[in-house]
Amino acid sequence: EKLVYVADRRVWLSTPYFVPTTAALYALTSAAMRGVDTRVMIPKKSDSRLVDLAARSYFEPLLKAGVRVFEYQPRMLHTKALVVDEAFAILGSANFDNRSFTTNFEMSMAVHEAHIVRELEAVWHEDQADSVEIGKDRKRDPFPRRLGQAVARLGAPLL
Repeated sequence: EKLVYVADRRVWLSTPYFVPTTAALYALTSAAMRGVDTRVMIPKKSDSRLVDLAARSYFEPLLKAGVRVFEYQPRMLHTKALVVDEAFAILGSANFDNRSFTTNFEMSMAVHEAHIVRELEAVWHEDQADSVEIGKDRKRDPFPRRLGQAVARLGAPLL
C-alpha cells in the first residue's frame, strides 16, 4: 500500500483475485483522487464465484474515485503485477487479497528496472485489448446480485 501512496504518475494492478483490505482500497482510491492514472484489471470470471462477487462489490468506490476498472474477457487472468510509475513493479504469486497479504506464504519480487517495467506495460496493453472497461455510468446490478456481492464482501477477510 505504501508504494501506491507515493506513486506520481501511475498505478496499474493486475490480479486474478481482487479482494482488497480497507487500507489497500484507500490507497488505490486516494491515488486516483490525486490524479494518478490508477487502473485495476481482474478476470471477468475467475475460478471462484465467491471471490468474483466480492471483487465486484468494490467497483462502485473505485469508479467513484476515478480508478479505471477492466474485466479481462478470454479466460482466467493469471497476471499478478503492480506497476508504479516508470521504473518500479512488484511481481509474484501474491494476489491482491487479505489471504495473500497475511496468511498464505506468497512470494513477490520488487523490481526497480525501467526496461522490465516497460515490458510489463506492454503486457498490460495486450491484456487491456482483451478486456472491457467498466464505466462509471454502467447500469446498476440487479438487487439479487448486489445482495450476493454484499454477502461475499462480509467474508472478504477470509477470502
